[in-house]
Amino acid sequence: MRPGPLFARISTLGIIWFAAACASARGAVPSPLSPADVALYARVLSAADARRPDTAVIAASIGSTNPAVRRAGALTAGQLHLSSAAATLRALLRDPDTSVAARAAFSLGLLHDSAGVPALDSALLTPTPVATQAAFALGEIGEPARATIVAHVDSVVGPVRIELLLALARLRPVPAAAAIRALTGDDPCARWAAAYALSRPHVTAGLGALIALAGDPRIGAQDSAALVPGARYACAASETRAQIARAIVRSSAGDSLSTPGTRVLRRLAGDPSAHVRINALRSLGTFGDSAVEPVIGAVRDTDPNVRITAAQSLAGRRLAPDLWLSLWSADTGTMFRRSLLESATRSGVALPAHEQWATTGDWRLRAALADAAALAPSPTRGIAIATPLLGDPDPRVRQSAVAAIATFLDSAGPRASRRQAVRAALRDPDFFVRATAILALADSARASELPLVIGSYTLAAHDSGNDARIAAIRYVANAWRRDSLAFSDSLRAMLAALPPSADPLVRAEAHGAAPLSAWPGNEGVSRAQSWYEATVRDFVAPALAGMPLQARIESARGPIVLELLGEDAPLTVANFVALARRGYYRKVHFHRVVPNFVAQDGDPRGDGNGGPGYAIRDEINTRRYTRGAVGMALSGPDTGGSQYFLTLSPQPHLDARYTIFARVVSGQDAMDRLVQGDAISNIVIP
Repeated sequence: MRPGPLFARISTLGIIWFAAACASARGAVPSPLSPADVALYARVLSAADARRPDTAVIAASIGSTNPAVRRAGALTAGQLHLSSAAATLRALLRDPDTSVAARAAFSLGLLHDSAGVPALDSALLTPTPVATQAAFALGEIGEPARATIVAHVDSVVGPVRIELLLALARLRPVPAAAAIRALTGDDPCARWAAAYALSRPHVTAGLGALIALAGDPRIGAQDSAALVPGARYACAASETRAQIARAIVRSSAGDSLSTPGTRVLRRLAGDPSAHVRINALRSLGTFGDSAVEPVIGAVRDTDPNVRITAAQSLAGRRLAPDLWLSLWSADTGTMFRRSLLESATRSGVALPAHEQWATTGDWRLRAALADAAALAPSPTRGIAIATPLLGDPDPRVRQSAVAAIATFLDSAGPRASRRQAVRAALRDPDFFVRATAILALADSARASELPLVIGSYTLAAHDSGNDARIAAIRYVANAWRRDSLAFSDSLRAMLAALPPSADPLVRAEAHGAAPLSAWPGNEGVSRAQSWYEATVRDFVAPALAGMPLQARIESARGPIVLELLGEDAPLTVANFVALARRGYYRKVHFHRVVPNFVAQDGDPRGDGNGGPGYAIRDEINTRRYTRGAVGMALSGPDTGGSQYFLTLSPQPHLDARYTIFARVVSGQDAMDRLVQGDAISNIVIP
């Protein structure tokens, strides 16, 4: 998954209002931290924020008498990939406070500390909080921990076994036999985890067992996947059925299992749970025209996200033109029709919308048409749809049109004219359009184009966001790797004359490009100590005292209440609260909803590219992507800003990949009803 803006942005102005908003958040919550604890905790946050491996600060925090400070030090050592702290973290596995030992185990996983496997092996027999994180860490370490994972997966129980079963999914090849054994057990959570371990990587060896499990009465209960606040995972039988539905795809079933597999999918396409129906329809779509009837029938499902999934699953199907028109009239929702338009375009079928949406007054429909152009089966057709939109007055439409043309850059035909059309966008007034064009050209970067790209980089100096600047420097680095012999003296001089960027994300792209080797690294700049101390008092201390802040998303489907995780991700929570109190989230939309996966928001621009003008650091933590987890959207490490996403079902593959900073504690019914394009009137911090 790639949620998040094209690139995140950094600005001094953003830091000023950010600090001011955080200062206004201070309350009178009794603090479990002494003034000395607050000061040391703040120094740990500062090191994490600047990605500065301050070993003295980490050592001091790990040696603190306050468990909360020790937890912060142990986690930050992992976040900073401080390999020199590995031995200390192994020793912390025996800390008398299990929460500290659990953080140490998790951080050993972030370090991929293969030398720590024996210590983590022993930790599997310690109290559950520690053993659970040790099991997760073994999965992060991967192949060096294979023997340990397989040896213990049948002998442990509860959350520890779930983590080891999920760890199987990260091994290649997946130890299918160990997962299959768990499918037949009595623990519903273990069944779900085992089904996930086989379905997520589509393990062919486990497909027969999953098809057989579909007939087990224990997973046929009429249950709910409702969120239970604080639960590790939703272990309802419906979630296991959803994993079975996801697993049965044509590439895994082959000829021998296609018939029994599609029989199961046809049944699951009528399951009481929308989550199961959604997964079943996606899988049926992989079987082509032989299994198209239930997909067509689902176009009239009572759940809008099931209808949307059905429309998406018709891509490439050979349906009669009048049937496509009939399906078009089945649902007037924008997202449904957008999905059906994309499927029809991929199938080479022209719908009235191909003409009507080109001239509509709604930019969203014109952009949707441009996005559909990229899916056309022939470059001629795709370029014919997208080209008129290159001159659209709305930059969001132009950006989609440039992206569509770029899809066909390497296709047969007049490549030079297509590349020229993309190059023309290097001077576009909108920096997202320019960034899209530069990135499209960067995969085949060449020295001869560098003067144009450098000119675009110069133009980007005045942009409010850094997207085009990052893209241009990435182009330079790619051109050097691919075409360094063609770099003339004048071209090298032109690059040498570029002043080093003050933005660490831009500087990070210069790595490996010799003409920019004088640029400094990508370390960040921390803020004043007082700012971090305020953050500890405002967000960490309330969480430690059992009084975490909450936020209420006022969505078109109803309120969704979040608990903010101030200890787990204080910098991210501080940013989110500052934006919300500033009114940043007022009258925005869920610009991305993937049924039974995520709902994403936080872009006032509305097309998924917008952000606040700065970037924040990742805060990878021990929380898991259960149903209702709230994570920061990224386009790469440390690129978060304002966009966030809600997970609509458990997504373990996202664990330790994106910062979790909140969790849904009420309003899950409203969360389930979200459809792409739904409005948010505001996010309120009570």
